[in-house]
Amino acid sequence: MSSDDSRVPAATELAAGSITDLFHRLNRVLPENQHVLTVPGEMVAYEALRLLRQHHFSQVPVVVAGEVLGLFSYRSFSAAVLAASASRGGSKIALENLTVEECLEKAEFARVTDEFESWFDSLDANNAVLVGEAHRLQGIVTPMDVLRYLYEVASPFVLVAEMELGLRALMRRVVTDDNLAECAKTCLSKLYAPDRLPTTLEEMTFHDYVQIIGDGRHWPLFESVFRSTRERTRAKLEEMSELRNDVFHFRKPSVEDYERLGAFRDWVLTRARAAEARAKDGAA
Repeated sequence: MSSDDSRVPAATELAAGSITDLFHRLNRVLPENQHVLTVPGEMVAYEALRLLRQHHFSQVPVVVAGEVLGLFSYRSFSAAVLAASASRGGSKIALENLTVEECLEKAEFARVTDEFESWFDSLDANNAVLVGEAHRLQGIVTPMDVLRYLYEVASPFVLVAEMELGLRALMRRVVTDDNLAECAKTCLSKLYAPDRLPTTLEEMTFHDYVQIIGDGRHWPLFESVFRSTRERTRAKLEEMSELRNDVFHFRKPSVEDYERLGAFRDWVLTRARAAEARAKDGAA
C-alpha cells in the first residue's frame, strides 16, 4: 500500500462537494428523498390521529397556506383535551369537532448546517426537529434518523473491533507470554528495529497477528483454535487485514464489503465459541 492510499479525505470525495459536506451535520442525517406528511389546520383531530397510527408517526406538521403553524402529536392532543376539560369545569367536550389547529405544540426549526448533536435534547424531548423555516419546510429529523445514520457510520468500525479483539483473545488462549515473545522474534524481527519489537498482543498490529499465525514455524500453536489449514487461515486473515485497512482509511464500504465484514466477524466468533466449548468439555 502506497503512502498516497492513506490520504483522508480522498480527492474523489472532495470533488463531489465542499469540504464541509464531509462533516457530520443535519444535512447528513436528513433522509434522502424524504416525503414529509403534513396536515391542514382545519383537519379534525381524530382524522390526524388515524394518520399518525397508519404511518407509525408520533407527530405531524400542521401547515396552513404554506406556513408551518406547529406540530400535532399524541401529546399535543392529550394536552388540548385536558385543557378544554379544565376550562369547562370537567364537563364533556365535543371531541369529534376538535381540530388539529386547536391541538398545536410549538415546532423547533433547525438548519441543515447545524451540528446534529446540538439538537439531541430537543430530539429527546420532542421526538422530532423540523429542518428549514416556518415558510420553507425542508424535512424532519427524528431520533431514529440519527440512530440509523450513526449506525451506518459506526458499524464497520464495530465489526472490525470485534474481529480484532476476538482474534487477539483466540491467540491469548493458546500462547503464553514466552511463546508470544519467541513468535515476535522469529516472525517480526525484519519489520521492527530491535528496540521497537512488540512482544505483547496489545503492542502488535493486525498485520503482526497475520504474520505470526500464518508462519509455519508457529502454526502448531494455533491449529487447535482455527481448525483449518495454515494456508486457508492465513489467506482469510490477509483478506480481513486488507478490508480492515480500507475501513480505517475511511473508504466507504460497499454492500459487498459489509457482507464480507460480517462474515469475517462471524468466522472469528465461531472459532471463539468452538474454543470455549472444547475448553469446557475438557474441564468437565
